[in-house]
Amino acid sequence: MTYTYTYTYTRTSVLVDQVDIFLRSSGIEDSDRKRVVDAITEKWIEAVGVFVVKDGQRVLEGSLEISWKVHSDHADLTISTDLPGWEGGAAPELAILATRLRARALADKLSVSFWVRFLKSIRDDPVLYKIRCEKVGVGGPPPPWKSEPRSHRIPVQDFPEAHVLLLEAK
Repeated sequence: MTYTYTYTYTRTSVLVDQVDIFLRSSGIEDSDRKRVVDAITEKWIEAVGVFVVKDGQRVLEGSLEISWKVHSDHADLTISTDLPGWEGGAAPELAILATRLRARALADKLSVSFWVRFLKSIRDDPVLYKIRCEKVGVGGPPPPWKSEPRSHRIPVQDFPEAHVLLLEAK
């Protein structure tokens, strides 16, 4: 006898899981990852990116953009992560992106770093912005690009509140 199980989650918990899986699979340290995931849970962040730096300049970056407005429009809908391609609970677009970032960093013996973009309401309040930056453990902007990056934006399958963005400089 074979049993199959379908797990249904709230959209927020799937979104939190996607950020967690993306950061972990990209090679971000556990303590940093936990702070970012906590901030996503609190809905403070509208984008999180992971990047690879070579000679002080960004050469590759992947990010997950979140539309909390679209998310709230779909909040009453649940989502199953048993969708085609969602292996281990990860959206295929994010899994591929994280694998690519990690492989590039390992191949070139480079480290990966991350950035976050807080909600506009937080960015517009200097005191709150400073508090949130300290809580999440982030500071200034990422390093400059090596050259003008090419970008590719992809919606996450069956999850309209999230998009993946890949940027690469040659």
